[in-house]
Amino acid sequence: MTIEKKENSKDNSKRRLALQKKYGQRITIARQGREAFLQKDYINASKKYSEYLGILADLKDLDDIYRLSPTHFDKKREITEMLLISHIYWEIARINETTPRLQKTYHKALSQFIKFTANQPYQVLNAEMLRKFIKKNKNSPQLPALNDAYSQIFVQSKKCYIASMSLGFDHEHTQTLRLFKLRILKFRFGRKFVEYYYRFSPSFVSFCERHVGFYKIMDFFIKPTLITLAKFIQKHIL
Repeated sequence: MTIEKKENSKDNSKRRLALQKKYGQRITIARQGREAFLQKDYINASKKYSEYLGILADLKDLDDIYRLSPTHFDKKREITEMLLISHIYWEIARINETTPRLQKTYHKALSQFIKFTANQPYQVLNAEMLRKFIKKNKNSPQLPALNDAYSQIFVQSKKCYIASMSLGFDHEHTQTLRLFKLRILKFRFGRKFVEYYYRFSPSFVSFCERHVGFYKIMDFFIKPTLITLAKFIQKHIL
């Protein structure tokens, strides 16, 4: 091994050790960012949040904190981390919401929030958080962007809770109902319907999973209804 290669190897080892140390401190850094955010110390909150995301980006060999993606994480082992990441992007967006020169950062953070929300187990939780924020901030200059973000969570979502429960996630009729969802999201009534569907169907599915007898009775009625609806949609609408 040449002297140059040895030096590079030492540098890489030092970098990995330093990164491992930072990784062990990341939750503390995120908590410090949250505390600063709650105290409206937005400068320090931004610094801490960027530091936390920077550690994760370095770990994934990324050169930009806005290139992080759910595909970089294990959904089984790191789902709590992913939820934290989504909330940090959301709070970065809020910090930059009203500053004209920081609008690019605002939209990038909001886009990342959507990316780390759609199709995740906590999708309903984050969507509801966003819905309540929109309701309380109807005069926000970012209202169009916020409403679009809310819609995009459902547009990008591949979840169809009740159909997946009764027919299966990859069933052809489930796919048809998923396409129908995308079609009606173009209309106001469709967005409202999908909103209520995503707000209440996870609770219904969870209840059915806990009460198997009830599920068997309901499935006797639900499955043929969904199949009939899917066939009608396929024939007359799509």
